[in-house]
Amino acid sequence: MGSRRRRQIVTVALVAAVATAAFLTAGAGANRISPSGKASVKDYPRSQTLITSGTQWGNIAGTNPYTNHPAGMNGLVYETLLRFNPVSGKYINWLASGAKFTGAKQYTVTVRSGVKWADGTPFTGKDVAWNINLGRYNTASWNVLWQNLKQIKVSGNTVTINFKTTPNYVQWQNFMWNQFMIEPAQASPLIKNATDLTTFNPSNPIGTGPYAIDSMDVTTRVVYARKAHWWASDQGVSPAPAPKYIIDLVNTSNTNALSGVLSGLEDLNNNYLPGAEKLADSGQVLTYFKGAPYMQTANTAWLEPNTTVKPLNDPAFRKALAESININQIVTQDYDNVVLPASPAGLLPTWSSYVDKSAVAADGFKYGTSQAVADLTAAGYKKGSDGYFNNKDGSNINLDISVPQGWSDWEAARDMIVPDAKAAGIKLTVKVKDYNTWASDRNTGNYDLVIDNPAQLSDNPWTMYNLIYHQPIIGSGTGQTFANFERFGSSAGDQADATTAWNNVLKLDKTPLTNTAQIKTLNSALQTTLMKDLPVIPLWYNGIWAQFTSKYWTNWPSSSTSRKYTPAMWNGYLNMTGIDVITHLKKK
Repeated sequence: MGSRRRRQIVTVALVAAVATAAFLTAGAGANRISPSGKASVKDYPRSQTLITSGTQWGNIAGTNPYTNHPAGMNGLVYETLLRFNPVSGKYINWLASGAKFTGAKQYTVTVRSGVKWADGTPFTGKDVAWNINLGRYNTASWNVLWQNLKQIKVSGNTVTINFKTTPNYVQWQNFMWNQFMIEPAQASPLIKNATDLTTFNPSNPIGTGPYAIDSMDVTTRVVYARKAHWWASDQGVSPAPAPKYIIDLVNTSNTNALSGVLSGLEDLNNNYLPGAEKLADSGQVLTYFKGAPYMQTANTAWLEPNTTVKPLNDPAFRKALAESININQIVTQDYDNVVLPASPAGLLPTWSSYVDKSAVAADGFKYGTSQAVADLTAAGYKKGSDGYFNNKDGSNINLDISVPQGWSDWEAARDMIVPDAKAAGIKLTVKVKDYNTWASDRNTGNYDLVIDNPAQLSDNPWTMYNLIYHQPIIGSGTGQTFANFERFGSSAGDQADATTAWNNVLKLDKTPLTNTAQIKTLNSALQTTLMKDLPVIPLWYNGIWAQFTSKYWTNWPSSSTSRKYTPAMWNGYLNMTGIDVITHLKKK
């Protein structure tokens, strides 16, 4: 299954929707769709069905909420205690009517009354405690957080969590809006050990959300059917969703993704579509913004240097490399202004309140070929007879740069960076790698430079800092998969700053969310280290790719309305405000 990180590329061309239509073979009537065209499977009325695509690439791996699952399951079926609104920057009470730190070592969750699981049994405080306590298994992503728990006390709808030591305030709050609640009655007989947690795979997941899985074809799509009752609409917390069915299609090819949108076979597509701005300007599709940048921002794309490789182990060289790149050219010529240039601090627009503007003005790099040359010269680098700078020991510099093969926008950006660097006397050589090779090489340190975007939209820039500065550095060949891909701190020149930065990351996580002064100070220090040392080089903000049409459904989110929601089926986006997109849709 794909994710928002694997942005498959779609060529803009008007093509026949033959292959896509295989998913949506006409059933009993012209406006009905039948899964896989099998007459034995019930038809889904098109006028009552929302069809989405752009998340899943390849067969659906199962229904485990913690590993691999159909697009939309976490959010449509399973729900979280809180949600997060990335536009307002505020948390949304959801399965919990309240959840917050109530002491230096205490967190209190008030479970919303009247919530029921899909089988009709009440959702209770004991259910919350049971879900949190799954963290006792070392396969749980929150195992480290769980190890710091002293006691979970349940009294009616109140769940009180007491910590042994200072809580990881940031991580715990993030956990509250990202951890989906599963039903203990269904799961407890099946989850008896750490392995079970990752293999739990119910055919009919029982959740508290507005939909249930109706059918699932692992090669083509998953179908969700609206439940007769959903606590949020019954209690007036949210409108009831209008679509009776939601079908999320597994992507099959680039051309099918586009044709599915233009032909009306899909209502919402979350692929990156080069030329989307032309489709939006001509009225063929709708986007969140009517003009540039058209899409909301999802993550920061940056150039990731392997700091174990000479001369990328030198902050002065990394700065000159950053100065050589014409980011505005990438934004305008590669992306046609559907993305924005990234702040030198790397922080997403959602985190704008954390940006130290004075630090950016003082330490942020700026594009300038002559400045890059001057900085390299000042740092002791000299040009050879070929016009390129050499290492200080006189050896040639020839750094490879790679992106996943087929990601055409990143390939175009790469092909702009190479001549930019050449103009400044830095030799880069393109190395073509398929996605799996690119990812494996990045994880194990077998690269010089890659374009990457691991820091995703979240409620706190700590998640980005953790990815950049994480210690300890896992050595080459050990299969590192989660953080500090650039191995910042491995060279002598970086060690002191890397150690200080990681300590600041740890301090930020342990700082109460109400201590705004210390949060500001730590954020400023972490941004300053990033801009001075450039362990990564921020380039542009990737968008929340979303193109939608109003052939069957209207009232889509828009920056010019009160419906400022994130229109994506990507994992984690429905529990932001993606579910609000669906609950506010209206029939055409």
